[in-house]
Amino acid sequence: MKLATYQARDLLALQRARQIERRRDWLKCSGYTGTWSELMFVNKSDYTAYASSSTEGSLLAGGGNEQPIIPATFWLGKPGTLRTISLLARGVLSTTSTPTIIFQVRIGSTSGSSFLSGTSVGVSAAITTQSGVSNKWWELRLDLVCTITGIGTGNTTLAGAGVVKSPGGFASPFTYALEPTTPDTATWTATVDGSVTNYCNLSATFSASSSSNTCTCKQLFMAGLN
Repeated sequence: MKLATYQARDLLALQRARQIERRRDWLKCSGYTGTWSELMFVNKSDYTAYASSSTEGSLLAGGGNEQPIIPATFWLGKPGTLRTISLLARGVLSTTSTPTIIFQVRIGSTSGSSFLSGTSVGVSAAITTQSGVSNKWWELRLDLVCTITGIGTGNTTLAGAGVVKSPGGFASPFTYALEPTTPDTATWTATVDGSVTNYCNLSATFSASSSSNTCTCKQLFMAGLN
């Protein structure tokens, strides 16, 4: 039996509503706060390997020169309070001998991977690596929560903490803390200007310069929460 036009529209609307309902069931979100998570950034290709250096170097060079951007006013006013950014990075590292490596996340108002003077929001201790390893997986996770909003330099406070780990690349205990200043410390806060556009940078620092000491970021995600 052929449906009338209005009946066909109603049937399509019903089918769409059922699809949305099934999708909500898959997500398993409570809906308690009325807020959501969103993917604000993901890279399209591998970044250029950091190598042959014993000074801080960006892990976000190359790769289309893309880096996570936090829009102006994201952390401003009542909506910005307790708003959270979650960063997740993955890659590989290789070593000769057992150099140490420091991972660091910075936020600053200047774009570009070469800008390494931004505020430190997450840094590791000097991590001793395994000797003579090749392309060992590593993963870094950092969460930043805005606890105080404000306009102007240093008037937005972020509480941050995270981890960086590599079961095959790091010496025991393989998982190391990230905090705004070198762990271990009781101060988990850093300050930025939340009223301007900010750019995230991820860097590494080897203790010894060698073409065999390399670190590459292959995946980078930034999610906005609340």
